[in-house]
Amino acid sequence: MTTSPNHRHIKLFITLIGAALLGLAFRFGVLMLKQFQNTKRYENPVVADRVVRGTIYDRNGRILAIQTPYWGVYFHLNKIKDLELVSEVVAPFVQMSPSEIIERTKAYTTYAQISGRIDEDQVEPLLATLSKYNLLDSVNVEKRIGRTYPSLFHAAQILGFTNAEGEGIEGLEFALEKQLNPYPRVSEEQITYGNDVYLTLDMDIQYALDVQLQEIADLYDPNIIMGIIMDAKTGDILALGSYPWYDPNSFNRSTTRQRTNNTISTLLEPGSVFKLFSLASVLKAGEAQLDEHFECTGSYSFQAGSSTVTINCATAHGTIDPQMMIAKSCNGAIAHWARQTDEEAFYQTLVDLGFTRSWDIGLPSRPRAQIAEPSTWSARSQATIGFGQELLTTSLHLATAATALGIDGNLLQPHLILRIADANDGTIVKQREKEVVAHLFDHADTRIIREGMHKATSDEGTGHKARVKDLEIGIKTGTAQLFNPEKNSYSDGSTLASSLALAPIDDPAYIIYIGVEGGRGWGADLAAPAIGNLVQALISQGKLRRTR
Repeated sequence: MTTSPNHRHIKLFITLIGAALLGLAFRFGVLMLKQFQNTKRYENPVVADRVVRGTIYDRNGRILAIQTPYWGVYFHLNKIKDLELVSEVVAPFVQMSPSEIIERTKAYTTYAQISGRIDEDQVEPLLATLSKYNLLDSVNVEKRIGRTYPSLFHAAQILGFTNAEGEGIEGLEFALEKQLNPYPRVSEEQITYGNDVYLTLDMDIQYALDVQLQEIADLYDPNIIMGIIMDAKTGDILALGSYPWYDPNSFNRSTTRQRTNNTISTLLEPGSVFKLFSLASVLKAGEAQLDEHFECTGSYSFQAGSSTVTINCATAHGTIDPQMMIAKSCNGAIAHWARQTDEEAFYQTLVDLGFTRSWDIGLPSRPRAQIAEPSTWSARSQATIGFGQELLTTSLHLATAATALGIDGNLLQPHLILRIADANDGTIVKQREKEVVAHLFDHADTRIIREGMHKATSDEGTGHKARVKDLEIGIKTGTAQLFNPEKNSYSDGSTLASSLALAPIDDPAYIIYIGVEGGRGWGADLAAPAIGNLVQALISQGKLRRTR
């Protein structure tokens, strides 16, 4: 049979298509080979074997937190035949009784942690004893890397702590995790070092503050105590204490209450200490009739619509001018002058002082102080805000606002972190700079307030127990009844006994605040004596000089 023309055409077409496809396949193969030859081979980068967490220091280079090796004791429970014998052998080295050790093993199934940390000088004797009793295969003494806090409970809530994996959990350890504990660097170096952090704290001052807080706790058994000492010229926080406290070396034994940094995070009605800032607001507005001295009969009443509002004082104070209002802590006088001041102007100055904002000092907790806007005030709000009710603030807010009471009237940004440095060569990564947030007051107005604070240390003033020989200081005491929301009452609530001081008063170098919640006493009795003792400590440390 002969092939038809149509069939020949089909075969030719198929042949041409096959040749074209073969050519494309060859070309594609060449391109793929060329691409493969030009592609670089990927190799994993060389990184450091381990990371050493950065060290935290105070402003003078004292170590507050450092990475150190430690030893732990662990039982292989499935290899132990006589648990009582092993417990008796190990007990002297872990400061536990045999029965306590046995009880602890009940929480584990195969591998039990008996002690997370023992003294290094106990390691060799323990290993020798385990070898003597042929227990080395059933008891492990393991070396690990951990975090040590040499100052124990001092500044504990500031520092926080790390977990078993070396990660920051609370405080600065958490907030500065990326600085202290960076990713391993791409290099041939075996170790990557985290940055070192220097705080504004002065541990000599911190120890002095904590001694006073402990004495208050021993005498008055309060719920919490808050204390802060600030450099009035720079805003640096030199000491910050919060009682009750804990030891971060044994954080697993602490409670949430002990770990709470009340000085930074607890919002309370400040009470009469706030009169300093209310008076500053009144003076700045310049509308109150301060030349007409207020006559205090023990109470002050004013009309609010069809109702009469009465503000009570602790006693009849007599003739009161602005300085004596501070010295004797007269509720009626500051309420009267506040009411003579435009409420928007009064409020705005308190806003400028920071009483509606939060302060970032590097810690995770940054609560915002609270004062309602004037449009929501009742007829008595301006008067009661004047003596420290109907607002919420922290100890940090009060101490920071006091920076504006110095000679220049400048409000300063508070600081806790002095600098951050590269641990390899000491290069400064970040440096604290003095920061003026706002210029708020004239020298004449701050002088009036400081004169009143100085008069408060006289025999007729509420702060006379803070008086220091041969050094002129100023103080404002306060005792606030705290609102009990469950009973909707102030009379059924706790109290905040507090004092805020400037030393020396003519040109303040230090701001000191102490607040005692639930101590059942007056600020003049609970807080003022401690401030006097702290000023004495600053003199002893050479940080303040007597005038004669």
